[in-house]
Amino acid sequence: MSGTGSHPPEGEHERPALREDPNPASETGPVWVRRRDRVLGWLFTAGAHLALIAIWLWPHTGRPHPPVEPPLPPIQVSLLSSPKPPGPASPEVGGHDDVLEPTLVQPAKPVVTPPVVNVAVVDNSDLLSQSQIAGASSAGDDGAGGGGGGSCDMARAVQKALRRDPLVRAAVEDANRLGKSVMLWNGDWVRSGGQEGKGLSAVREAIMWEVAFVPAACRNQRMHGLVLLSLEDGATRFAIGSDEWRWSDLLGVRSTSR
Repeated sequence: MSGTGSHPPEGEHERPALREDPNPASETGPVWVRRRDRVLGWLFTAGAHLALIAIWLWPHTGRPHPPVEPPLPPIQVSLLSSPKPPGPASPEVGGHDDVLEPTLVQPAKPVVTPPVVNVAVVDNSDLLSQSQIAGASSAGDDGAGGGGGGSCDMARAVQKALRRDPLVRAAVEDANRLGKSVMLWNGDWVRSGGQEGKGLSAVREAIMWEVAFVPAACRNQRMHGLVLLSLEDGATRFAIGSDEWRWSDLLGVRSTSR
């Protein structure tokens, strides 16, 4: 029998201790993995830095940068404060006499200059009035020849000379005096309309030519008032004379015996 303090049986010796695992990877595996990952991380970081440095140092072949212009000099600007418009005057400060009322300036109206129109003024100062025609005597009247007919009927002789001269009618038409009563001589030859010469040159020459070749006694006959000499139409008339005159006065010769 075996008691309590008896030794175990011979076959039942103490169990041998557990042997160590001959594969060291079972204990050092995680440590090796961490070291590998760390090494790979350092290598990746170093490669990225090298790539950035290579890109930065790589020569650029693009367009050259434009030259930088120097900055413009500063401009000095002075700010002037505009005066404030005066406010309305207070009635408490002064009376109405001290208040300055602004004067409103009316804008000037534009002056419209009318166009210049040249109007030809017709000079009719040589035409006879009705009263002058009524107070004149005609050629062939008793008073027209100076108190007698015969060989010294100067009014009739001058009228015949005017009617047979074609230049006389042409001069009258040019002066626009056909069919009108014209003052031809009133102590001096009268200018007709816009004619350059006095007395309608052709008419004046025809009268002077006729008077110059009559006897001196006929040229020196005393005449009074106006004498009317007419053309063939009877409407175109010439007035010759003044208050007291002689036919020789038409020649510019004044007789000494009046």
